[in-house]
Amino acid sequence: MNEPTEARLQMAGHWLQIGHPERTLDELQGLWGDSALDYRAFLFRGAALHALDRHAEAIHVLRDGLSRHGPFLPLLQVLGSALRAEGRLPEAEAAFLQGLSLDPNDPDLLIGYAMVCLSAGQAEKASALVERAASQAPESLAVSAARAQVAFALGKDKDMHRHTQEALSADPEDPGARALHGTSSMLTGDSKSGYNSLASAAAAHPGDPDLRAAAREARLANHPLMRPLMPFQRFNPLVIWVCAVAVIYGLRAAGLLLFAGIAAGAWFAFCVYSWVAPPLLRRWLNRKWGS
Repeated sequence: MNEPTEARLQMAGHWLQIGHPERTLDELQGLWGDSALDYRAFLFRGAALHALDRHAEAIHVLRDGLSRHGPFLPLLQVLGSALRAEGRLPEAEAAFLQGLSLDPNDPDLLIGYAMVCLSAGQAEKASALVERAASQAPESLAVSAARAQVAFALGKDKDMHRHTQEALSADPEDPGARALHGTSSMLTGDSKSGYNSLASAAAAHPGDPDLRAAAREARLANHPLMRPLMPFQRFNPLVIWVCAVAVIYGLRAAGLLLFAGIAAGAWFAFCVYSWVAPPLLRRWLNRKWGS
């Protein structure tokens, strides 16, 4: 392979690594002949298409690469991920299991398979696979992100938040880590951090409707008119309701009927505000944002 072709392949890999998949595709357009059939060309093109949410195209490219170069682990790993993104879980599982039959301890394959299990509702199996991956690469960003997703599936919000912070400390600009951190921040009541992270992730993936919707909801939760409802974001609404009723009846039991009436009126007004304000504010903001 001549030097300019090798340099182009290296540049394509560089753009992919730093999060510019469209530049990767631009570099690969300049390849021709045998250089266009190099295993790295298939890998970089497939991974770039996958990163751009062009999963069906990525699957076609990656399978072409596998037919020419055999069961190359990175090709299988990206193929499994693209198939999972398309919702083709049995095919994704087959791709990851084929890779794991060649290297049972590859952390990327273990995490990829764990995400397939998570998509299939098998959170406990996913957790075991992620911990196997962690034994091979304990400091990996992918391990922290996978642990966060498993914690989310298991309803462990605090564990999820801790793992997303680990992922962000490894790579503060990673869109996936940002998305997970934003979600965990919203679940733990930090709407400001949640909005900042989700907005950053949505900007990095403008074609992802779920991220855009999450960012809009986070912006709504962070609006000044939603601040009176922050207790509902931080605590279980049932706990707040029990506390309010306990205060009102406690004041009545103490003979402070006037204060009990004021507390009951304030609680009623707060409940009405919590029912009316969010949908009205959401409708107004959606018109303002044009969505």
